[in-house]
Amino acid sequence: MNYKAVFFLLGCVCLIVAAFLLVPALIAVIYDEGNVAVDFVLSALFGALAGLVMVLPTRGSRVSADGRPDYFRREGLAVVGLSWLVAGVIGAVPYLMTRAVDSPIDAIFETVSGFTTTGSTILSGEEIVGMSKALAFWRSFTHWLGGFGIVMVFVVLFPTGGRSLFRSEIPGISREAGRQRVRDSAMTLMKIYVGLSAVEFVLLWLFGMNLFDSAIHTFGTIATGGFSNYAESVAYFASWKIELIIGFFMFACGVNFAAYDVALRKGPREAFISLMRSLEFRTYAVMVLGSGFLIGCILWFWGGSNGVDGAAVGDYRSFWQAVRDATFQTICLQTSTGYATADFDLWPQVCRVWLMMLAVIGACAGSTGGGLKVIRFLIVAKAALAGVRRFIRPRAIYSVRIDGQTLDEGVVASVTGYFGLWTLIFLGGTMAITMFGIDSETAATAVIACLNNIGPGLSMVGPTMNFAEMPDAVKALLTLFMILGRLEFYAVVALFVPGFWRN
Repeated sequence: MNYKAVFFLLGCVCLIVAAFLLVPALIAVIYDEGNVAVDFVLSALFGALAGLVMVLPTRGSRVSADGRPDYFRREGLAVVGLSWLVAGVIGAVPYLMTRAVDSPIDAIFETVSGFTTTGSTILSGEEIVGMSKALAFWRSFTHWLGGFGIVMVFVVLFPTGGRSLFRSEIPGISREAGRQRVRDSAMTLMKIYVGLSAVEFVLLWLFGMNLFDSAIHTFGTIATGGFSNYAESVAYFASWKIELIIGFFMFACGVNFAAYDVALRKGPREAFISLMRSLEFRTYAVMVLGSGFLIGCILWFWGGSNGVDGAAVGDYRSFWQAVRDATFQTICLQTSTGYATADFDLWPQVCRVWLMMLAVIGACAGSTGGGLKVIRFLIVAKAALAGVRRFIRPRAIYSVRIDGQTLDEGVVASVTGYFGLWTLIFLGGTMAITMFGIDSETAATAVIACLNNIGPGLSMVGPTMNFAEMPDAVKALLTLFMILGRLEFYAVVALFVPGFWRN
């Protein structure tokens, strides 16, 4: 292990985050928040100083005597795994400098939640509304940076670690990216990411949002994060047009970005054909649209508040209102975006459990959405069916096929191992949190919310609640879970294997 190279690259990450901290400083100047601008500049200086302390003593550590790179996959994985924690620490400084948050643990939790596009928060509605423009911008900007943006930076600066991130998305983007250089693939995906952001920003502005709100909600939508600058989230705007735009882009960003790459290289027709041939996309679309409609039907039969004034739950005597709320929340939960137009924690139990199951499954591989990913569930389901067939006919050979291609046994084993690892961490995390006196429903859904980068859970961490009441030890554990979920487990779990660090 080339430790000097690891420190050098982590120092580069500190410098990158420090540079991005100057953007909200400019926002503070625009909105005449002079003291806040100073706080952000000082935070940027702190990040730059931390980066220089790591970079200057280790310059030249990335190349050997003959000028060739002296860092490989292990160093790349170490940097990728540790970068999210380093970025979380540097990015948390503005919360402390502006005194928006008093506890370092809370500040790191909020920042990591932003960078990992989780959307869980320790801030109350009043604290969110009372936040300065610059800090509200930084809070949502971390979402956008934590989407494909920060991965692109990793790939451009150190393609070994970036390649390992690409490989973690199996068998989605890795197949498309394998046909061209990894750095070129990252640049293409970044163009798509920025392009989608620009289109949504303009549409939100044209349909009623001001420029600041458009930027905030674009950051949260494209990265499928969900931070809003209003306590009521998207419900604040009370506009079906705004919900339609955000809902469409949430769904679009839950699709494998390789489809957009095909659209750029071969045209929309080829991209459409590619999507229609994809079992993962068809399953994802049916799950989102079908679940939205069926949950809407349940809400309609239930009735909600039935027109009672002041009730916390919506009035679902209208079928279209029921389907509208159900579809929006279904897209939010399946794509791991934490926006809300209704308090789904007050819905019938079957709806609450259904939404949590969708949140666990998540979006497509190669998207900005979280969750275990639809393709993994398909592979596990097909592998289980093949296992049953082998039990019936032991001498027969059954393979797992996706989109007409036979998957290598190593890929199937990796996916099933991933499921097993997720289950162990989920059960262990839930048990650990209940040891602090927290009820099992809150503990289980808090772990799911952070491990799958969803944002809200149920009960004490529901869509109208927050994580502020959690003990610091629990917040620290959930922060680790957010990073685990964002990096698809293996890149982080590898850091805890002693053999990983041996030469």
